[in-house]
Amino acid sequence: MTAALAVPDRLPVLLLAVAVAAVPAVLLGQLRPAVVVPVAAVVAAATWRLVPPPPRADARHVTAVAALVVLCAAWVVVGWRTAAEYVVVNRDPGFLTLRALWLAEHPSALIGVGDAAAAAAAVPGAAAGTEAFWLDGGSLHVQGNVLLPALLAVQGWLGGEQAVLAGNLGIGVVALAAVYALARRLVGPVWALVPTAGLAVSLPFLTFTRAAYTEPLTVAFLCGGLALAHGAWTARGSRPARRHLLVGALVGAVATARIDGAVAVVGLVLGYLLLAAGPLGRADRRGARRAALAAVGGATAMTLLGLADVVVLSPAYVREHAGQLTALLGAAALVVVVAVTLLLVPPAWSARTRTVVHRHRAGVGAGAAAAVLCLAVALASRPLWWQGRATDPATGYGHAVQVLQAAAGQPLDAARSYDEQTLTWVAWYLGGPAVVLGFAGLALLAHRAVARRDPAATLVVAVIGVAAVFPLLRVSITPDQIWAVRRLLPATFPGLLVAGAVALAALAGTGAGPARWGGARRAAAGVLALTVVGFPLTTWRPGASVVELSGRATQAHAVCDALDDLGVERVVWTHSSPFRYLATLRVVCDVEVVEFVEPPTTADLAAVRAAWGGGPVAALSFDATDYAWTAPPTASVGGTASTTLGRTLTGVPRTVDTTWSEVWVGLVQGDGSVAPAG
Repeated sequence: MTAALAVPDRLPVLLLAVAVAAVPAVLLGQLRPAVVVPVAAVVAAATWRLVPPPPRADARHVTAVAALVVLCAAWVVVGWRTAAEYVVVNRDPGFLTLRALWLAEHPSALIGVGDAAAAAAAVPGAAAGTEAFWLDGGSLHVQGNVLLPALLAVQGWLGGEQAVLAGNLGIGVVALAAVYALARRLVGPVWALVPTAGLAVSLPFLTFTRAAYTEPLTVAFLCGGLALAHGAWTARGSRPARRHLLVGALVGAVATARIDGAVAVVGLVLGYLLLAAGPLGRADRRGARRAALAAVGGATAMTLLGLADVVVLSPAYVREHAGQLTALLGAAALVVVVAVTLLLVPPAWSARTRTVVHRHRAGVGAGAAAAVLCLAVALASRPLWWQGRATDPATGYGHAVQVLQAAAGQPLDAARSYDEQTLTWVAWYLGGPAVVLGFAGLALLAHRAVARRDPAATLVVAVIGVAAVFPLLRVSITPDQIWAVRRLLPATFPGLLVAGAVALAALAGTGAGPARWGGARRAAAGVLALTVVGFPLTTWRPGASVVELSGRATQAHAVCDALDDLGVERVVWTHSSPFRYLATLRVVCDVEVVEFVEPPTTADLAAVRAAWGGGPVAALSFDATDYAWTAPPTASVGGTASTTLGRTLTGVPRTVDTTWSEVWVGLVQGDGSVAPAG
């Protein structure tokens, strides 16, 4: 039974073991079961004893873990039926899914284009690369970090394409287990179920685990690391540096999954710096400094792994976002360097400061709690006195904002970034009570961190305070829902929910002995807990039942089958609504592809065919009018009515958009005309 109770703590560490094996394997072009499985097993074995022991088995803990298992099982069953079909380049899940499908069948992340590069170079307006798939050195380099696609590909080894499409559900289970593990350390097993269930049924978590979004993966690592940190600081004999190295690696893995996850590393470094400066005894300070250096080292190593990933495998992405990445990583590096310097050479004034804070810790703790509450008021009131205007009006983002504003009947202002509404977004999905409870809990944790000198509370407040508040201040994303709230899922959602559980437990008097008005307080806490879990259910219709991009996988395979029937391995695609299709054809159908953004002339098609050697070349498009046909085409391929959740600026999405599309297929003739297939 003890082993079962340890599962929530161990799952994030096991996921980390696979990550540590998979990312270097991809960098070396060797993502194979024979490489990943043994390395992951070695890492898992090496870290097995570093996971703090679980709580003692009693009826409450056993029942709560059983409830967690039931919750996760039901959640997966429901999610599997509505897994998205992002096999087209449509925002992040599109290129991440296609990259995962490629890696499930290939050891290298580089997607060769064959002779398509030479064919495209011979014709103005033709390209062998497309959005999020940049051509460099004869291969397509996909945007972003490779960790999530690699983990989905590992699942694809076991279950094929459907396991890749639905694979984020498995990562979501680890994330829920990590949230439970952290909350259990803070408030016990029963109250820990509240934030876990609240996150599980929230519409953003449902949506972002049914497609290839990186955010659930970051929840797993962030909360898993904080849970491990709590155990590392509180369990008997729990301060060997290796445990804190593992804590740092888990939180640092957030930056391996998303390079902007370095924000979480900054919070971790600041938290450990505070812990190292706090102890009064010299021996305790030495131990705390060793722990801090180990944690900073682990986090830095994982951040550098994520940086190496994007620099090597996505160089065009790095060049495009060089300014943002330099600012973020430069700031993170500065924090790390300063922290390590202070840890190695403590300043002379720290002793006096430490003594003063310790002597007045009750007052300082009250001040810390008050600061949290003031921050909450400032964030909540921002729509009354400030507007975010961080969008460049001259970019496509500015145009997208205006389209959304026009649909909402708002004044057109391309510069609006809507940063002032971020906390309102959280309330849309979790409810106002959850937000209020969350900040109340963070205030309690801040007070506990100082007044009780609680190291676990210190780390939680530092990491959540930085990682959750940073996107609340500057969200940096196109502001349509449900897309925009993804920025708040990694830390803000679980952070507020777990902190809210701390507030609920305090209200109920848990662990405080007999409390005045105990029955009424427990009843109030119970009602609020039901509200935290129940409110997200009111946001479900229609979003919870929508299959994003339904039918797109079936459509893609129908196109592949048509190309197989024609015996064609080289394709011209002309971009037309709703998507570019080069990457889909290259990955799913395994054909060489040249893409035109504007309809090509017959001379263009003839030149591409000649550049490819004059063999059979197919011409495909969603729009039959893109080509000069030898005869009117009468039959299309893969017709589908595909659904997506509606986009809005003003609240939870309440509409579903349906788009009909069909693919027209023909063979390019020597003169550049196109003969209908079949």
